[in-house]
Amino acid sequence: MRRRQVLRAGGAALVPLFGTSVSAGSPQADDGYEPLGRVEIDSAFEAATHHDGEIAYVAADDGLVSVDISNPEDPSILAERRDIDTGGQEMALAWDLWPDGDRLVLAGPANPVRGAAQGFALFDISDPESPEQVAWHSTDFYIHNGFFDDSTVYLVGSGTRRYPVVMFDVADDEPEEVGRWSFVDAKPEWLNVPLGSRVLHDVYVQDSTAYLSYWDAGTVIADVSDPSDPTLLSQVGDFDREELTGLSRPEARQEYLTPSGNDHYAVVNDDATRLLAGKEAWAVSDPDAEDGTVGGPGGITIWDIDDPESPERLGRIEPPQSDDSTQGGYFTTAHNCDIVDDRVYASWYFGGVTAHDISDPADPERLAWWRNPEEASFWTAQSAVPGETFIASSADLSKTSFDGKPATPALYVFPDEEGVQEDPPGLIRYESEGPTPTQTPASTPTRTETGTSTEAPTVTPEPTPTDGSVATETPDSSDGDGPGFGVAGALTGFGGAMYALARRQDRED
Repeated sequence: MRRRQVLRAGGAALVPLFGTSVSAGSPQADDGYEPLGRVEIDSAFEAATHHDGEIAYVAADDGLVSVDISNPEDPSILAERRDIDTGGQEMALAWDLWPDGDRLVLAGPANPVRGAAQGFALFDISDPESPEQVAWHSTDFYIHNGFFDDSTVYLVGSGTRRYPVVMFDVADDEPEEVGRWSFVDAKPEWLNVPLGSRVLHDVYVQDSTAYLSYWDAGTVIADVSDPSDPTLLSQVGDFDREELTGLSRPEARQEYLTPSGNDHYAVVNDDATRLLAGKEAWAVSDPDAEDGTVGGPGGITIWDIDDPESPERLGRIEPPQSDDSTQGGYFTTAHNCDIVDDRVYASWYFGGVTAHDISDPADPERLAWWRNPEEASFWTAQSAVPGETFIASSADLSKTSFDGKPATPALYVFPDEEGVQEDPPGLIRYESEGPTPTQTPASTPTRTETGTSTEAPTVTPEPTPTDGSVATETPDSSDGDGPGFGVAGALTGFGGAMYALARRQDRED
């Protein structure tokens, strides 16, 4: 595994652990790059912009919140819907939502919760000041993430044996399941890989093409124009299947929790020629390592998918660095992101938010970066009005099953412009403090492959399909994710719960 990259004194003189906090709404020219405005929202998680960038919707654990961001210096809450009608049980851990036209889907729970409702609520958001629930649909799985596009809801079938994407038609406000599909349906030989290495974490859909984040198995691209019969188009990632099948249980667990791999989130540009694969990763304790840990934060890989069946890796956005990137520290791994034209908006938990220009994808240029780890842990970043504003939500992880550092849950609005933060905190930094980081290659990872996994089920493979291709990367010093993700969170909402359940399911099989 990659050794955690440490802060280097040569980049810039270290400043105190936390720098001066920047107040919202101050002129950028006077005070450096900073948020335009902020509104606190109890239990904020995922956020999405809608209505021409004037409204944002925020998933808030037990409901949703609509926010007026038309005046970016004074965002204000329009409505809260916390009492979701599920037919009986309470909704909990509703961490994901997506608007589509005049409808919005709120799904949960993100992780298993005893006694909580499992499913999604459908809202009429034609009036953002008065969202109205029009349907509830229960599911036989919990829902870590989902997507909503063209009257079809796409949900991650979390906790199930094959981790499918499950699709629902909601055109008449009467949800009906219309299909379930997993990439192992097309590639059954991947069933020999421990389930923890091939869990589906998220789904993104554009123009009837789904981009499915299957963790160490990579990002799977599928044609979902017929939800009842999806077709595999391609698979991109860091590993060949054979690299994951021969691992012992401890090796498989560490590989799951550390780079490379860890495809957590995917999004494409408007013409679907560029794919961003966000890698969520932490550092993990290792008594044999020189500094006591291996792994560290994951970055964002940029792929050329102009021809989805012949993808090409183009470059990578490096993560910020922290002096403690374990799950108990101020970790800085990639989380959710957005792309508009050649501009990428990214969230890095305590590492803040960034905007990058990827017109040269081999050499992404950082345009802006803001962070305040004592206050904010960013869950997502999304364009609001291109060239003017983007939003980012901060989540308080200390109030979840994940024992993380506290943060203030809120929605931020940022200027979509170049800038440098004044007096940034010294805890979180790139190798240099200029607009563009110096990208120092990580050391080459190593893996012992003599162990035999005791988790992987044995199956008799069906004929290997010929309609999909696999593009792989060798995790070397030029393309690795750098350091990886922490074992301490093996039962948390950041993939660890899925790993624990996957391990149990493998044993039962």
